Amino acid sequence: MEHLPQQSIYDDHGRPEVAALIPQGLGSALDVGCGPGGFGLSLRECLGAQARVVGIEAMDDQAAVARVGHGFDRVYSGYYPQGIPAYEEPFDLVCFNDVLEHLWDPWQILRETHNHLVPGGVVLAAIPSIQYLPELSRVVRGRWDYTDGGTLDRTHVRFFTRATMVGMFEENGYEVEACVPANSMFRFRRYRRYRLLRPLIRDMEWMHFVIRARLV
Repeated sequence: MEHLPQQSIYDDHGRPEVAALIPQGLGSALDVGCGPGGFGLSLRECLGAQARVVGIEAMDDQAAVARVGHGFDRVYSGYYPQGIPAYEEPFDLVCFNDVLEHLWDPWQILRETHNHLVPGGVVLAAIPSIQYLPELSRVVRGRWDYTDGGTLDRTHVRFFTRATMVGMFEENGYEVEACVPANSMFRFRRYRRYRLLRPLIRDMEWMHFVIRARLV
């Protein structure tokens, strides 16, 4: 499968809004598109010292950073899933933090992930929502401007709403256990005067949704 070139610009942070949904008591996890590795520290903290924590990252320079002091047992350079060696045992948890929207065929990737999960294993994914009101307001004004990051990251090739995220998982062999909103527009001061509209804008408030889904 052809891959779109990626960027080496993403932040090194632990994604607490995603870490809150890591199931307890798991013995292994794979962080797909781990970037410079910040979420590896969250996985290690949640799963403990004995867990097998593995990363894979398409950008060699980002993978090199992730290998040092980020909680991973090993980090592979390459694209998922072909970059995972055959000797790696299936995982209890596979994570896609801001990854699926970068892929030409995330539906197929979720199906192929069946092979990298134990029976009943879990996928955890943070996905930006194209229904995010600040982006919709720009579209209404006739603008769809790609940027280096955010909802319209120039390397995004797929766009989802909350409903279509859930549907993607359910149609490809998973039961969605949770779909939690994250990163409210109201964290920015310029939008806070509109907080009284929160009951009306609903899903449009949120930049991301975090999905936890179990293989069925």
